[in-house]
Amino acid sequence: MKKIEMQRIASSYKDPSGFVFNHENTIYRAINHAYIKDYQMLMNSGLYEELTQKKLLIAHHELDEIEMNLSIEKVIKPIQIQTISYAYEWSFSMMKEAAICTLKCAITALKYGMILKDAPTSNIQFYENKATLIDTLSFEIYEEGKPWIAYRQFCESFLAPLLLMKYCNSSLNKLLIAYPNGIPLNVCSDLLPLKSKTNFNVILHIYLQASFSRNKSKSQKQNSFFSKKKLHTLLQGLLVFVTDLKPKKEATTWDNYYQETIIGGKYLNEKKEMVSLMLSTISFNTLLDLGANEGEFSLLFQNTEKQIIAVDEDKTCIERLFFHCKKNKIKNILPLIIDLTAPSPSVGWVNKERPAFFERAKCDVILSLALIHHLCIAHNLSFEQVFRLFHSIANYVLIEFVEKEDEKVKELLQHRKDIFDDYTLDKFIDSANTYFDIIEQRKGSVQTRTLFLLKKIE
Repeated sequence: MKKIEMQRIASSYKDPSGFVFNHENTIYRAINHAYIKDYQMLMNSGLYEELTQKKLLIAHHELDEIEMNLSIEKVIKPIQIQTISYAYEWSFSMMKEAAICTLKCAITALKYGMILKDAPTSNIQFYENKATLIDTLSFEIYEEGKPWIAYRQFCESFLAPLLLMKYCNSSLNKLLIAYPNGIPLNVCSDLLPLKSKTNFNVILHIYLQASFSRNKSKSQKQNSFFSKKKLHTLLQGLLVFVTDLKPKKEATTWDNYYQETIIGGKYLNEKKEMVSLMLSTISFNTLLDLGANEGEFSLLFQNTEKQIIAVDEDKTCIERLFFHCKKNKIKNILPLIIDLTAPSPSVGWVNKERPAFFERAKCDVILSLALIHHLCIAHNLSFEQVFRLFHSIANYVLIEFVEKEDEKVKELLQHRKDIFDDYTLDKFIDSANTYFDIIEQRKGSVQTRTLFLLKKIE
């Protein structure tokens, strides 16, 4: 019998059915004796087969010859997710797809005599650019007459942020950092505008539920018999409602960045060629594209075996990249909304339940194009601070230095005092050499911009 160390991950402590653990940088799931009847129903009823075929549930295989402790019945190894993301890093359409995946899993489960017992956003991850349920133990045998126990959790975790993004501002899913278990419905109802009350579904799933939470005497009344037909109607109605939701239209700073600025056209194509040539000289599997915009450079590696994380603070750019990847069946690019000067923090129990973005986004290569001037001039960061961060994340960095004479830097300095005496090419190189060796540098037709390929100094 093979013995493996079951190092439980920090987020896996709530479910008595089992837990997730890490062994030799591989994720496994232990299934406790208490859940085995439900697990057998999942596997033998046809539910697992349908969900995995439709890619609504992550596939797994069972491990044989594993030494178990007294409470564990089985150990399974799911398909590994390269990068874990959270709902406060998703665009509107990513959040919507995650909600639809959750509802489709619940509806399909009901067909096989099971029910989805919980509905947190953390149970959904994007695998090959598709929202997928990763918690195999989220299903339990359905009992006739019982309501959907995860209904309120679904409304708080998915519906509340979606409606706030639709009616108020598409950045309000970031409230999930403050409320990682779901935005309380009374908070959501207080924030929603008056016009939202013209929608029957908003009244039913938000305002009515919020009123129950305010009136504990009503909410604590015993639930009446809730038939399977009623449950299916509820789930199907939620699915139609969520599917029809449209995002709020908002213009943003970096819309059409390459199309509408002086560096568009010829220089963009030239830079793509230079980036491709420079990266072809090194071996890498994962790339983190910082300030990706609409993913022009991430898409250089589309549908290769390389895993790309494309991040930008502009939610419209990330939304467009997500749509582009969906439309063109690009499976290896994960777009995320990240403000590099205020990235997602560690949250949850003892600040370990959901790790900070840069703890999850380790990679072989960082791509940092047309970014350094924003970090150093718009946000007063030093070169040293930037390179120290990059050194902690990746083995290689491909970075573009944009000089003060560049039109984009002049725009940044147009309405502020130039106190940036250290923002020079020489200082940039000196700081880079503290943490990296310079492998190569290239200058294209725009003389105020230079590309550097750096290798981490161990």
